[in-house]
This record gives sequence, structure tokens and C-alpha cells, in this order.
Amino acid sequence: MFFAAWSVAPVGATACMMRSPIANIKDAVITDYFRAPKCEQCSGNRGIELQLNPGEPIFAVADGVISFHGEVNRTKYLVLLTTNNRRITYGKIALSTVRVGERVKSGQQIAKSGPNLYFGIREFSGGVVQYVDPLIYLANVATNKIGAVLISDKAEWLGTRNLLNLRC
Repeated sequence: MFFAAWSVAPVGATACMMRSPIANIKDAVITDYFRAPKCEQCSGNRGIELQLNPGEPIFAVADGVISFHGEVNRTKYLVLLTTNNRRITYGKIALSTVRVGERVKSGQQIAKSGPNLYFGIREFSGGVVQYVDPLIYLANVATNKIGAVLISDKAEWLGTRNLLNLRC
């Protein structure tokens, strides 16, 4: 299997619908950004980390099946395998409200947060594994509280329900 990390939208990306993992994404503080690893075993940050108030609801960003729920190095994780072949990883959760094997719908609450949320996206296509910067998908959410302007041409807000028109 080939490994790749993307900080831009993958070639051949098509539009799809994905929901924000939290209710107030426009107010989220990003505490750690995506840092593409140079190889599958190399260091980096394969997602982003958001500062939250403990107990905030965490939502499924797309339809899919819960493929993992458990601890890795004393950190609780929940993994959603979407119907369009993506693995969405939610880390540092406080409480899961779903079980492994459970089918979930976009927008369904699946967990409650701790003080932070790790959010990562991994895509599988033609034998290629791609870690993708989640800010590509959560772009156009306004300027975050630490002053970085997010990419504005990669996504478009579709009303107040935190639905995004994404390049997937």
C-alpha cells in the first residue's frame, strides 16, 4: 500500500457533503495543526486539535460505521469508516455514545469531548493511503482565535447547520 500525506485537496477530488464534528466550529480554537509525516511511521500530526469545553457533543461528519472505539496510549479514540471510503478519527474523547459496528448518520451525536478534540481524515483510493489536512474540509469557517486565516476557497458554508460543500 502506498502512503501519501496531503496538505491540499487530492487530485480528482469531487464534491460531497460532510458535517462539522462540533456544533460551533466557527468559534473553535485550533491548538495544533496538521503536520504531514514524511512516511507512514514518521512523526507528524495527522490531524488537527481543537480546544473545547469538556462535555461538548461530537458529531458524525458523514454516514458510516463505527470501526474502532478504545484507548491507544491512554487516549480514547473513536473511528468512523464512512460510506465514501474515508476513515475519520476522533481522539481525546471523554465518552462514546456509540458501539463498534454501529451504523451512524451524518449529524448524529457519537461522543462527548474532553478539553480537546483530535480530528483526522484518512482517505483510501486505488491502494493509496492519504492523510489529509482537515482544514481543507473545514475551510471557510472564519478566522480562528489564534489568528490564522483558514483556506477560504476549499469549502462553502451551506446555512447554519454546519454542513459544508467539500472537495472530497
